[in-house]
Amino acid sequence: MASQPLSVVELTEQLNAFLQRSRGAEKLADDAALRKLSEAARKVGLATEATGDTVHRIAHSSLQVPLAQIGIDTKLFEGMAAMDTSTASAATLAKDTGVDPALMTRLLRYYQSMGMVDQLGNDEYAPNNVTKAIATQGGRAGISYYHHMINQSFVAFPEFLRKTNYVDPTDNNNCPWHLGHNTSKSPFEWLQMHPDLMSDYFLPWMASQRDGLPTFFDVIDFEKELAQGAEDSTVVFVDIGGAQGHQCIALKAKHPHLKGRVVLQDLPAVIESVNANRPPGFEGVETQVYDAFKTPQPIKGARAYYLRNVLHDFPDADCVKMLQSIKAGMTDESVILIDEMALPERDAPWRATQLDISMITCLAARERSELDWRNLFDQAGLKLRAIWQYTEQLRDCVMVAVPK
Repeated sequence: MASQPLSVVELTEQLNAFLQRSRGAEKLADDAALRKLSEAARKVGLATEATGDTVHRIAHSSLQVPLAQIGIDTKLFEGMAAMDTSTASAATLAKDTGVDPALMTRLLRYYQSMGMVDQLGNDEYAPNNVTKAIATQGGRAGISYYHHMINQSFVAFPEFLRKTNYVDPTDNNNCPWHLGHNTSKSPFEWLQMHPDLMSDYFLPWMASQRDGLPTFFDVIDFEKELAQGAEDSTVVFVDIGGAQGHQCIALKAKHPHLKGRVVLQDLPAVIESVNANRPPGFEGVETQVYDAFKTPQPIKGARAYYLRNVLHDFPDADCVKMLQSIKAGMTDESVILIDEMALPERDAPWRATQLDISMITCLAARERSELDWRNLFDQAGLKLRAIWQYTEQLRDCVMVAVPK
């Protein structure tokens, strides 16, 4: 006899019981199962939400980043994350952070209502997984990056589209970024004028925004596929626009006996910053200043020219120029590895669509589908030889492009 479906009351009771059991548990299930559960719960929440709740949730959603920023600025989340399983009163947290006790009580009310902290009693507050995520270096850097630099573009987006008759932005010299920041400078030029934001938020966020996710090294054996027969003098990996070189470091960690040279290329300000403060594991990585819009690729015949989340910063015409510049350095043994999202035609993941809107508002650029990538490669005189997807959350892929 078929089992009867759970009633709403029974399902609610089971979910609440699950939440009670799960608090403080180190590992409830494997990551894939937890992600599916989280997505199902999110969709159930939206499907069962009352009309008034929906309107209020969306209308007040802009509070989350600045309120999280307050918790970061006061080191509240860092302090609570260090508490582990213990609790603290509002007065204790106020004293630890230097926040007025009355204000702390009001902040904690908001944080518990948004799931950023747990409230176990009338005046007992404890960290949870959200607290700990915000308190990480990536959490602090990412939220601060969006608060100080990106959200102004989001706010300006409706006005920009009204003024431009709702045409898809493709001019990176005229996009919501410029309106929101009241500037003629591009985001990269603007960042160079604010070196504190570059070092404190932008570079750490670029390095950590995919923490906890697989990398392309998990789906391709680089040494076997691309470094066979390499000598010490062979350039096996050129990380173009690689910021602080974390992918170079990851490659050397994955293949500690890899033969050949590993080179990080980026703009002058970035290379200067990396050379001044080399991150752990950077030993043996070479650095080189390179601007793909100004000069052809100076390294000839590298096994792999690698771009991670670089092309999504630019409209198609600029991407074609960049790819053609790199193509000029390729030989028969060379490939271009493009490490980017390849969005599906339906049911695109929410993390990916949010980043697509970030691209359009700040750079008049875009996240692309597999068909978009194929068309782009074709314009640059390249073809797609292989594609490997390595995340579900973002549809991150490694695409191998070679000359046609």
